[in-house]
Amino acid sequence: MNNQHDYQGMTGFLPEDSLKERMKKAAHVAPGKEQLRWMEKEMTAFLHFGMNTFTGRQWGNGQETLADYAPSALDPEQWVRVCAEAGLKHIICTLKHHDGFCLWHTGTTDFSVEHTACPTDVAKALSDACRKYGVGFGVYLSPWDMHQREAGIWPTEAYNDLFMRQLEELLTKYGPVEEVWFDGACGDYPIWQKVPCYQPEKWYEMIHRLQPDAVYRMYDPYFFASEEDWESLKRGGRKLEWSAKAVRWVGNEEGRSRENEWSVQPVCERMIARNATWPDLGNIRYYPQAAGAVWYPVEVNTTILNQWFWNPGTSKVKSLGQLKETYYQSVGNNGELLLNLSPDRTGQIPEDQVSRLMEFRRWIDSVFSDNLATGATVKEAGAAEDSGSSAAILTENQEEYWEGKTDWDSETDTVSFDIQLPEERTFDQAMLREHVRDGQRIAGWSLSVWKDGMFREAARKEAAGRKCIRRFDTVRTDRLRLTIHKSYDTPQISGFGLFFSGGQETAENEAITDLTGYACAGRPENAISGVFYRFYRGGRQSAAFDPEAEQALKEGWLEKPEPDGLPGREDFHAELAGWLQVREKGVYRFELTSVDGAMFYLADRLCLDNDEPHERRNVSAKLYLDKGYYPYRILYTSFRGRADFALNPDADREKGTEKRICLL
Repeated sequence: MNNQHDYQGMTGFLPEDSLKERMKKAAHVAPGKEQLRWMEKEMTAFLHFGMNTFTGRQWGNGQETLADYAPSALDPEQWVRVCAEAGLKHIICTLKHHDGFCLWHTGTTDFSVEHTACPTDVAKALSDACRKYGVGFGVYLSPWDMHQREAGIWPTEAYNDLFMRQLEELLTKYGPVEEVWFDGACGDYPIWQKVPCYQPEKWYEMIHRLQPDAVYRMYDPYFFASEEDWESLKRGGRKLEWSAKAVRWVGNEEGRSRENEWSVQPVCERMIARNATWPDLGNIRYYPQAAGAVWYPVEVNTTILNQWFWNPGTSKVKSLGQLKETYYQSVGNNGELLLNLSPDRTGQIPEDQVSRLMEFRRWIDSVFSDNLATGATVKEAGAAEDSGSSAAILTENQEEYWEGKTDWDSETDTVSFDIQLPEERTFDQAMLREHVRDGQRIAGWSLSVWKDGMFREAARKEAAGRKCIRRFDTVRTDRLRLTIHKSYDTPQISGFGLFFSGGQETAENEAITDLTGYACAGRPENAISGVFYRFYRGGRQSAAFDPEAEQALKEGWLEKPEPDGLPGREDFHAELAGWLQVREKGVYRFELTSVDGAMFYLADRLCLDNDEPHERRNVSAKLYLDKGYYPYRILYTSFRGRADFALNPDADREKGTEKRICLL
């Protein structure tokens, strides 16, 4: 098979191809050079800054005034310097979010920094700083533009012409661009459906022409073919087309990937859209009806705060444990991490974010700079003698690799390696890396450790990819066995490592939030039974809004904090407030369920953040509470789904036992 020609970025299937033949073809789909360079960066900074930073919103409405944008000490170079020091290899800045405000000097609209009291061209300042610090420059340009809606241009055909001019400015005025990010969000049309005035094919063509080395996060949806051509494509009557420059959104904003992340994706539907959220995306079960396969690597985007834009009242920095988990779910699971930082109203990244980011960097260096497999001897298990080639699985050079036999049979062949360490070593995680320059092939592998006179399995997984890290209980041994149980064609291994975390904190061991001292010992006069609500028309992407800055449509009382009694069933946001009584001092686990977004405050402290889950999700936190009365508040939005949230203030209470906490 000719990797560099027929399989560069994609392959097509014929109707008569068996499943085995399809998987072998897919195993040879290789990344484009732009995708490969992007994957090897491992970590990128997202930077959300703009009008929302100053208005306290997560989504603006396009009616902001130029006077709203007022950074007091704007310093984009500080953003880049912080990112460079933290090992983030390139940045992507929200140069235009959904409100339509442009952070560069543009000829397309007056709604830009050029016409404010702080006219610094942020795109220029960033690109200059990126060149200074050796960091790649990327742009986020929102296709949705609520300011142009107010101006009467959105969503007409004229809008796409304006958008194309904006894209051209960003691709031509600021030097090399490494990534372009098109957000699929659009509150004016149903989710996952194409916005009529968009012409994304023209956007991609412009990127190919003006910035040929750039990758791009595609706007959803992407159509492989028209309805008329789809059947022809599946029959092999039409060639599959793919740029090999696209990168894939992971399907959520929590920094959470799938159990198995496949860079090779079967083209089993004519459109890429809602399937981005499938939990088993890329699984073999999608191949029998697929028209082909494409290289489409995953980008895991999330925030260092609990939200995208900085907000003085709602922003909270994530714990180191949460960032560790995100690392394993992205870089450690065949993905690239896109971690958002949020400059504040000074125009700089605040110290709490900087210190947590540097703490995260130190943790990465402390764990993964010392490969405990170094110095090991390796030979193929069961072989009478070894040629010495097996040692290549320990290579640090990603262009070198060990390769299995050429007549590999994906249904019957396996291979194991016996690894002998120089002495007993202690570790709790293993890394396996495929030579993905020739494709992603391994579909089953395990690691066993020698203990008590036998090999005992410590880790098992299906997909490997560019880098896969598996964690397990701490072991101490000098003998291991690595086994490839299944590979869709000849396996190629370009690295193996053992590492020890030192038993450091993980996301599963979050600290308990201490709220003792915040309770009222006696029942306050205003602690009335029931829940007071304020109802606001219009769903929002984020529940992080300022109720005092908006006009409520309706106010009233509910018996319990739940959506059934609210005036709307969807497309609204609300604030709910009440009191709870703690009958016994102690530690309590609270749970909050939401589909579109909910935030729970106790005594004005943000305790449960379930904002922007994009799916039904439950979050929990442990709180140490005094006996007494606590005021609570919930901010909630129903944006794309029907109203659905629930609060459980004593999640650890066993059924049938007396409630130690009650909502008044």
